Amino acid sequence: MPNEKVTKTKSGMLMGQGGVTEAGYHSIETFLRCPKEYQFSSTRGIGKPMQYEPSYFTVGRMLHAGKAKWFARGFKTTEKTWQKMKAAMELEAHTGKLPPQRDALRDGLRYMEEYVEHWSKRPLPKPVAAEYKLGPAPFSAGDPFFLFRTARLDDVSYYPEQGGALCIGEMKSTSDSPTAVVDQYDLHGQTMLQFLLWKHAQEGEATHGKVAGTVLDIIKKGYGTQKSTFSRQFIPFSEYALEWFAKTFRANLRAAALTTWDADVPRNITACTRLAGRRRVNCDFKDLCKHGKSASAKFMLKETGSSLMKKEEWKGVCGPWE
Repeated sequence: MPNEKVTKTKSGMLMGQGGVTEAGYHSIETFLRCPKEYQFSSTRGIGKPMQYEPSYFTVGRMLHAGKAKWFARGFKTTEKTWQKMKAAMELEAHTGKLPPQRDALRDGLRYMEEYVEHWSKRPLPKPVAAEYKLGPAPFSAGDPFFLFRTARLDDVSYYPEQGGALCIGEMKSTSDSPTAVVDQYDLHGQTMLQFLLWKHAQEGEATHGKVAGTVLDIIKKGYGTQKSTFSRQFIPFSEYALEWFAKTFRANLRAAALTTWDADVPRNITACTRLAGRRRVNCDFKDLCKHGKSASAKFMLKETGSSLMKKEEWKGVCGPWE
């Protein structure tokens, strides 16, 4: 499978096309949390009807687009650069399957303005690439192709916060503290997979050299009249952790590949609620696990928007709610 086209900016940075990748961490994250949730969402394609895209999705995508454009334009703070950034962010906001909410458009632009205001007055990284796709590639030598993964790196830059070392940059917007974000991602599938793919993908270490680790580019979002705050935190990865992660992740990928429509998969009862920032929220499919078929009216088949009762769209024998 060929990689996507990468362009070179006037500043010499490589620029990818942006967007999710076909075999990224998020395509398997649900399985790691709960195999039944993965079957409902990915294998059977069940979802809840929604009128708008959740605001945090829109804001997150806008911030990634704005950051990439700012890096690509050499960190200029001119009105022309801001208009380019704004156009890229607004375009990204409207590329989802659902329309964005107005407050998300407003907040995304405000957070990026504050981001530029903050970092333009401080030592700047030297970018090599932004919105840069790795793979498909193995995350361990000798992996069969069905285990190959992809990743979209927010940026790869020489970061002054790490003595000018080459690092993977990963932006995270949050309502929580930087310490909480570091606690979440210093032993996390997304960041560890990115690091492993950099080692094995042709687009990574073989082309640009080794990375020291990941720099979390953290935006603690300001609400109301409160301004956002910013920090960059470095995360290294030990060979010990990478070794067991690759082994465990490979086993989960094999198990996920066996999750057909009619497969009998376990539920992880500890994942029926989970933290989203500082809030505890329900799994989207909690009602299906509690009530089965009688809760099916709350859901739809995402591909067509049809009722779960539409048998001709089932891809197996079991009812989608089972």
